[in-house]
Amino acid sequence: MEQRPSALRLAARTLRTALTRTGLIEPPPPPPPPRKPFVYAVEVFWCDRDGAYLEGWIHAYERRILTLRVAAGEDAYEIASFAPRPDVLPHYAEFPNSAQSGFKLYLPWRAGSPVTFEVITADDRFVETIELPRSPEATRKPYCLTDGSAWQDPKPEHGAAEQAFEDFQRAVNERKLVVAEVGARVVSSQMSPLRAAFAGAERYIGMDIHAAPNVDVVGDAHYIHDLIGKEAAGAVFSLSVMEHLAQPWLFAYGVNRALRVGGLTYHLTHQSWPLHEEPNDFWRFSDEGLKVLFGPAMGFEVIAAGLSSRVRIYPDQRQPAQALMPLVSSFGGAFVLARKVRDLPDGAVAWPTDRDTSENRARHYPQRG
Repeated sequence: MEQRPSALRLAARTLRTALTRTGLIEPPPPPPPPRKPFVYAVEVFWCDRDGAYLEGWIHAYERRILTLRVAAGEDAYEIASFAPRPDVLPHYAEFPNSAQSGFKLYLPWRAGSPVTFEVITADDRFVETIELPRSPEATRKPYCLTDGSAWQDPKPEHGAAEQAFEDFQRAVNERKLVVAEVGARVVSSQMSPLRAAFAGAERYIGMDIHAAPNVDVVGDAHYIHDLIGKEAAGAVFSLSVMEHLAQPWLFAYGVNRALRVGGLTYHLTHQSWPLHEEPNDFWRFSDEGLKVLFGPAMGFEVIAAGLSSRVRIYPDQRQPAQALMPLVSSFGGAFVLARKVRDLPDGAVAWPTDRDTSENRARHYPQRG
């Protein structure tokens, strides 16, 4: 026999419905959405032509993650141990596993490919396609879009190094200075002699360690003041030479001695660059280093200095500690433009070597052409 609700119960139900519609009684809250089996954050992300770097944290609440497998297509990276993340614990204080949840990885990846996290615990397995953040420097640097769009290198701009060399060249030609180029030998089909660029100079002196066309003086650049004479030049410059000089401080001293007071010197060398012209590849320079070599202590005042030709360093190891390197600015070149303001006395700069030893080492520079 069907039971009918009593009149009292019907009246109560009708009254509650009416009060709910008028807002006098709040309706019961909807049930919370089901909790995801794990929670994560990708805090650092970048990608290049070869793959992507991810750094962040992940935990599965009360479950301990035995393995995190990150996959993109056929490529995958597995993590079996996690780094301390005490900053995460206060947000998940009831889950002690959250304090040991940090991860770093580099994964072969094509921009736009879906990336999945596979979380393996003692009694379960969970897979989720994750959302990658956009590179933080996307507006001004090469980057990968996570929607599959191709990234492009920015167009090169006319930089400070080129402008400083143009200022140097203009001053030499307008003031009709004697100019000496260190490393005047043409060693590549992509190079051409710069003699014509100084057509207004009183005299152009091409210097190199090996005899060749466009070379007027053969000898060790550390002793430029002896090769061309003390105070014989109004300008001295070099392009991609200083990294090949075993004692660049002696060279800077020699340049001071070879220049007249008021003379100009310009040097462009490498800050980050592959090994080349072995065995005579000795140094890499920052602009701050060049400002020391051609600064007040060496009798110069710096007119301009800086870094040029932005590059990115991608270590082959792809270890987490090195994988951040592409995020740090690096540069192919460093330059300085300086003016001699005073003479240095004899012996102001010394090094335990002799001229014969220095010149013999300099001649190990490869001779081509």
